[in-house]
This record gives sequence, structure tokens and C-alpha cells, in this order.
Amino acid sequence: MKDVFIINPYSGKKEQYALMQQIKENFQGKRIIIEKTKNPGHAQFIAQKYALKTEEEVHLFVCGGDGTLHEVVNGMAGAKHVYLSVLPTGTGNDFIKSFPALTAQDFLNLSEYENPVEMECDLLKVNGEYVLNTASIGFDVHVADYANKYKKYIPAGGIIPYYMGMLASLRKPLGHTYRIQIDEDHLPKEKYTFLVFANGQYYGGGYRPCPNALLNDGMMDICLIKDVKRTQIVSMAKLYEKGEHVQYPELAMVSQGTTCHVDTENKEILMNLDGEVRPVKNPTIEIVPKAIRLLLPNKTE
Repeated sequence: MKDVFIINPYSGKKEQYALMQQIKENFQGKRIIIEKTKNPGHAQFIAQKYALKTEEEVHLFVCGGDGTLHEVVNGMAGAKHVYLSVLPTGTGNDFIKSFPALTAQDFLNLSEYENPVEMECDLLKVNGEYVLNTASIGFDVHVADYANKYKKYIPAGGIIPYYMGMLASLRKPLGHTYRIQIDEDHLPKEKYTFLVFANGQYYGGGYRPCPNALLNDGMMDICLIKDVKRTQIVSMAKLYEKGEHVQYPELAMVSQGTTCHVDTENKEILMNLDGEVRPVKNPTIEIVPKAIRLLLPNKTE
């Protein structure tokens, strides 16, 4: 198996230095390739290059944040000879939080990949684009949009840019009216503050919209937050961060499905795909079971 490290050189420079030392220690004498991304979209191009070469198995180690991971997944989805490992050096690193038995340090410890744990993983697909973790519409997308801008100026990273994004987003209308169809179930036209379609449990720097979501159950978890008032946002955010909002059905509807369509009446809206903000119209979100294969760190070795 060929080992390839896809590295975002602008993400977690201290972690990258430690990673290079680990590569020397753990891959001495082995054939490895290091690919550094040069611009947005380059990680997808690199992953696709290896996905198209089917003559041997490839193990992609992705060193970066959720954005780099999103690109790689879109380059490798459906390639059965390509395996993915996550080396989290970004600011949010939300995807790995769906593995409670593993810490970020476990994912960064290359010695734990000598005999890794293989796992098939579902993906979401939104109008042709794959999503590894979550897709969403509404208030939280404006938060993500602002957070992406603040990340450039806030070295601490983590959840701080998202809190600042939330404050900035409060100046916009909080809710919009949509018709939603989940599989064969047509919901009545209603006003929602935001809609989340989840494969993983966490997003937005640590919020937990779908606390029961599983990455390999062949189902998409859906959280519909109804019309929330500005006075409720702070208290709602605290519940949302812990995943406790599901206890309040008057505010949150949590469901599962394989396909969901959101009727925006042909109006263009913003949608969050793994932290990347895209303009869309009338999006259809579907689950793609067992679309990629993960290699997870093995703590027992």
C-alpha cells in the first residue's frame, strides 16, 4: 500500500513540524509521498489523482482542517482502493469528535496507524457535492460565513470565531420559510431558524445538532430548528452545544431519512457544506452509504 500525506501548509504549523518528525521515526525505509496543497481545491485534485490510479491501494493521510478534509473526500469518494486517515491540525476539527474513544492526539500519533482499524463511512451528497460531516441552511450558515472570515485574524481558533460569527449574524433575519420533504414525508410550509443534515455529530467548532448520528448506519440525521427569537438564541446555543436541544420538541424536530429536499422557491440561499459556504437553489440532500473507507488509529497496539 502506498502512503501519501496531503498537507495543508497553512494549517497548524507546530503540529506539522511534529508530524514530520513522526514520519521520519515511523516510516523510515518505507515508500511515502508528501503532497502539499497550494491553493483552494488543490487537495481535491491530489486525491482524485490517486483515486483514478487503481493499480494499487493508497492510504491518504490528510493533515489539515475540515476544509482540507472536505476537498479530499470529494476527490476520493467511491474509490474502493483508497483509504483515508485524518491528522487534525485545523481550528475546528469537528469530524473527529464523532469518535469519543479517540482524542485528537490519538489521530496525530502515527505510531497508532501501524495496524489501523478499518471502518466504512457514509457520505452526504448535496447537488453533486459530497459532504463528510454536516450540511446546513439558515442562521448557522451566516455564523460559519462570518467565522471563516474571523479565522484569518484570530490565532486562537477553536470555537471563538464561531461565537463572534453568531454575534454578527444576529443582525440578520433569523428565520426563513421552507417546504421540506424527508423521503416520502411532506412537511407543512414553516419558518425555520436553521436546518441541519448530519452524518457526524458535531459541527461549527463543537456544536452537537444530532447527538445520535452515526457515520456508518446508512441514514442521515436531520435537525430542524423552528422559529427562534433573538432573546432565545443564547440559551438555545448552550443547549445546542451539548446536544440537549433535542429535549425540547417545541423548538427542535429531530428525524432520520435517506433523502431530503428543501424547496427555496427557486431563490438562491447560502448552504454550509463541511464549513464551506455555497450558494444553492432547492437543494436535495441524500445519504451515500459506505462511500469511503477510513483507517483509524489503533490505541491497543
